[in-house]
Amino acid sequence: MRPMKSSTTKLYNWAIHKASSSKAPLWLGLLFSLELVLFIPLDAILMFFCLQKRNNILLYIMIATLASTISGLIGYLAGHFLWDLIGGWVVPNLISTGTFERLSGHMIQYESWAIFFGALIPFPLKALSLVGGVFKLGIAPFITFLAAARLIRFALIGGVMAIWGEKVKLFVDKHFHRIFMLIGAKVAVAILFFWVLAR
Repeated sequence: MRPMKSSTTKLYNWAIHKASSSKAPLWLGLLFSLELVLFIPLDAILMFFCLQKRNNILLYIMIATLASTISGLIGYLAGHFLWDLIGGWVVPNLISTGTFERLSGHMIQYESWAIFFGALIPFPLKALSLVGGVFKLGIAPFITFLAAARLIRFALIGGVMAIWGEKVKLFVDKHFHRIFMLIGAKVAVAILFFWVLAR
């Protein structure tokens, strides 16, 4: 547990340093554009950036939204094209044809709202975007609803930091390690979500 806590402390200090630098917008854009492959609490990172330079909150919201949407689009394309290569092996070796068809039906039926609410809540973008590509959801609705949900989510974070920033910072300072550990819970939620859909 201590090595993990040490790592999260280093991440926390690193984020605070980058948020205070003159290149903070570039760092924020880079982090959110890599959301597909990073396993760090980017919502907390956005909080740090907004708190360090409150005059840039609107800019940070827009950067995070754009970069996160681009990352989601990359995940969508990866899911779309990789599935064409390996889908024939995955079904039925790793997932039954019936289960896949049920999942596909649910995703197609609720595609826009599934993407919107998945992107609005702390649901892993990795799973959301890959699934969007695998089930070949419409790319225009995918981008539109993903960007809209991300904008709302990040605007709420920015608004909270503008109004109650210091109080939130005290909470994050104290519980950053626990926030980091919630990443594992996000993965578990994603697995549970798809299991329920497949039933």
